[in-house]
Amino acid sequence: MLKSAKIVFPVLLGFLSLPVAALSQEIGKEAFQANCAVCHGTDGKGGGPILDYLKSAPSDLTRISERNGGQFPAQQVYDLIADAGQTRAHGTSEMPIWGNRFNAEIIAQQGEYGGGQTDMPSAQARILELVFFLATIQEAG
Repeated sequence: MLKSAKIVFPVLLGFLSLPVAALSQEIGKEAFQANCAVCHGTDGKGGGPILDYLKSAPSDLTRISERNGGQFPAQQVYDLIADAGQTRAHGTSEMPIWGNRFNAEIIAQQGEYGGGQTDMPSAQARILELVFFLATIQEAG
């Protein structure tokens, strides 16, 4: 993960206690529905419409905290979304590397040399919104 994200991430987590959290949650929900729900389902429990076409069932994203001793591992979730676990050996994964995809979308909108304008948030911001949203859908065991 980029060093700047490791610095910015804890600061942005502090904003969850502010009114901006509601907006962040809504943006994250929209990003989740647009990018993740096809596999993880609209409720995050793993029952997306392409489930029958996947090699293995997607994780139940509402139980991340439960699987981590009751704590939501925000940094780990960010890292997993950003590079789909490529930095650690965890077998094969059908999950896209969202950091690369989001960056490719930005480059496509700005042009190859980045001279164009884009209203698209950075890949880091998009991933953070997803992390914030996932933190809000955690269910107790």
